[in-house]
Amino acid sequence: MSTSDSRLKTGLILGVFFASGTAGLIYEILWMRQLAQLLGSTSQSAAVTTAAFFIGIAAGSYYWGQRAAQLRDPLKTYALLEFGIVLAGLFFFFLFQVYFLIYSDVFDAFAGTGFMFALVKILLSMLLICPASFLMGGTLPVMGEYLIQDRQQLGRWAGTLYGINTLGAVLGAVAAGFFLPRLFGINLTYGLALLTSFTLGLAAWALASGESKPSSRNVTEQWTLARTQPLGRFEFLEFVALLSGFLSLAMQVLWIRMFVQVLQNSTYTFSTVLVTFLSALALGALLVRLIIERVPANLFTLLTLMALAGIACLTTPFLFVTWTNGLSYLGNQDELGSYLFQVLLTASVIVGIPTLLMGMVLPYLYRYAEHLEEAPGTTLGRLNGWNTAGAVVGPLMASFLLLPLIGLWNSVLLVGLVYLAVPLVLFESMRARLATVATLGLLLLFANPTNLPTVRINKSERLLALWEGADGTVAVVEKDDSRRIKLNNWYALGGSAALRMEQIQTHLPMHLHPDPRSVFFLGMGSGITAGTVLNYPIERATVAELSAEVIQASAEYFSEFNNNLHQHPSVEVIHEDGRNYLAGTRDSFDLIIADLFIPWRAGVALLYTQEHFERTRERLNPDGLFVQWIPLYQISERELKIIANTMTQVFPRVSLWRGDFYSNQPILAMVGHQNTAPLSPETDLVKRSESDLDSFRQGTSEQIPLISYYLGTLDSSSAWIANSLVNSDNLPIIEYLAPESHRAERAGRIEWFTGEIMISFMQSLQQSNEPTQDAYLSLLSPDLHRAIYAGLFFHIAAVARNQEDSRSNAEAAAIGKELIAGPR
Repeated sequence: MSTSDSRLKTGLILGVFFASGTAGLIYEILWMRQLAQLLGSTSQSAAVTTAAFFIGIAAGSYYWGQRAAQLRDPLKTYALLEFGIVLAGLFFFFLFQVYFLIYSDVFDAFAGTGFMFALVKILLSMLLICPASFLMGGTLPVMGEYLIQDRQQLGRWAGTLYGINTLGAVLGAVAAGFFLPRLFGINLTYGLALLTSFTLGLAAWALASGESKPSSRNVTEQWTLARTQPLGRFEFLEFVALLSGFLSLAMQVLWIRMFVQVLQNSTYTFSTVLVTFLSALALGALLVRLIIERVPANLFTLLTLMALAGIACLTTPFLFVTWTNGLSYLGNQDELGSYLFQVLLTASVIVGIPTLLMGMVLPYLYRYAEHLEEAPGTTLGRLNGWNTAGAVVGPLMASFLLLPLIGLWNSVLLVGLVYLAVPLVLFESMRARLATVATLGLLLLFANPTNLPTVRINKSERLLALWEGADGTVAVVEKDDSRRIKLNNWYALGGSAALRMEQIQTHLPMHLHPDPRSVFFLGMGSGITAGTVLNYPIERATVAELSAEVIQASAEYFSEFNNNLHQHPSVEVIHEDGRNYLAGTRDSFDLIIADLFIPWRAGVALLYTQEHFERTRERLNPDGLFVQWIPLYQISERELKIIANTMTQVFPRVSLWRGDFYSNQPILAMVGHQNTAPLSPETDLVKRSESDLDSFRQGTSEQIPLISYYLGTLDSSSAWIANSLVNSDNLPIIEYLAPESHRAERAGRIEWFTGEIMISFMQSLQQSNEPTQDAYLSLLSPDLHRAIYAGLFFHIAAVARNQEDSRSNAEAAAIGKELIAGPR
């Protein structure tokens, strides 16, 4: 084969390896998505899924590396690995469907067992993911065994292969994070990844073209330095590889926690941070080739890279707090495109260089191992296996040990110091040790991360409590004698200042159901909404909350507002993904009340899918109601229509109810009914409304009747939702549209579903289905029909009052009162 043909073939093979990285990252992202549907969106479930993926990679890398020297045709073996990934990927897809069928049995057997349930989740994840990731782990050592014909080129080729494959992963992160699931759905995207792997297998087989592995290699004498410096029971190279993987992935977890304090935290922002991390790792690996060509392989260079990486990691907290002006929210007025660019720039400036330096350690380690007397693929597999084993442990320790015990900034400090410990111990030059210590001392003196704020507190606020745990950073703050919970610095999870609004989220459903005895709350926050149920004669209430720290905050600081919810014998508070709990439990409920959720946050779209609504309906008793509360001040009309249309695919009738008469921050209840029966006059809501009408007319009260909160009903044939999409597990379109709307609203290009927009909707809804003609209201009296009309005018008055239009406010309020007062 001529030199030009050989270069072309090598280029094509590298292209195959690049695309393999792309497919691999798409698989990983989709597996994490799908297992979140099965195991829940808790930090524990995400951690075990990631661990299962890396366990397979580590085992596969080590296994295939040990067999690399015996392969007759490594390139054909590589092709077989790609074909195997396709089969294992199909195995995942079909076994995943089986798991859904048996999940209720698994849940019944292990839910509430703590460690045992976590272990079961790990085993389920491993059985699903490890077959494919085991084969993925073999691609690097097998490809290296084919391409590296001279061990003295091990460092150059290893860095190149690692960098190219990671660059492919960058493309995969972009494709799976921004485009493919939105355009084609999860299943078709998964099919495209399988097709890619199959095509790569065909391409590798064709490029092999009957070649066998060369019989001889240029192997120099064994370099004993790496073999004669054992640290504990690990050999030096393996120890450094293990430590590098452990610290790199632990630091990635800590940096993600750092960024969630100031970002939108949508699927787009998480993908942007991931792209930054992978790009820096790839660039670091490729830069190693330049270092190798200019600097002889030696221990000093390796230790210097580790020292620089550790010091760079220690600078990130100070840079982050300074760049964000004390944990201020990033990108207030930007639309999505410019906002994501700002996120990319911020991530690159703060963690780009540390990640790049960390990305250089493992590839340079291969250069350091060039003189070991073993096949190149064996070295690649052995060291990559140990590195990935470290990547299994690092995120678990960072999430479940370091963050809860010592907090974010102390964890970053500890990981950075561990990175520095190896160079400080092994540097032979006293000058190098002193330089490292001096740099560390200056850094701790002027940019000590332990002195930095963990949460942003306004001048008028007082911090009462702070928890840093696996599920997020939770703070309880007090302002003007009212308390609220903040998650990850910016997301308010309720508080005493919104006492009435939170209570109505339980009052209205409890009055609407004919005889509610069992209630499930999906989401807890302060616990005020769930605690309100204790004002009624219930038999049991179950409250599911995703964050253990939020549960603790509610119990310790909101008991006086939530009726001592956590001590009541009829209440069970569980730390679990509510969607996951409903999918697994066999219990049924009269009411299922879903809290207000921020639509653009990653994972929240799964709470608005058709499959979730179907499982929720299955958990309802015969007359049961499902109530989904919507924050209209955080959603556009487009997403609201999608949620409504999705609910009407499951429930034959969806009734709409105000939660308040606020202009700026209104909330809406979408109530799913299992039949089309009319509202019974015997319900507490109707009886209380009649009582309120009598009191209003007698002048003893101006309480607006609950029936006035009614807006109308929707079904699958309603014109308002006729052209809207359906949000599903396969196509969670809200996950992609809601962040766009959020940034568009921030930029002033659109408005939330409040004010005049909501008034227009209410008017059109009642015009198309007047109360007197509404089948749902057919059993109610004319007085109650007028009270419903009155609700519209009370809302118009609230909007006018907010716009400082005193005349319109007075006119609308007068009409509302006249309607309630009735005919004279």
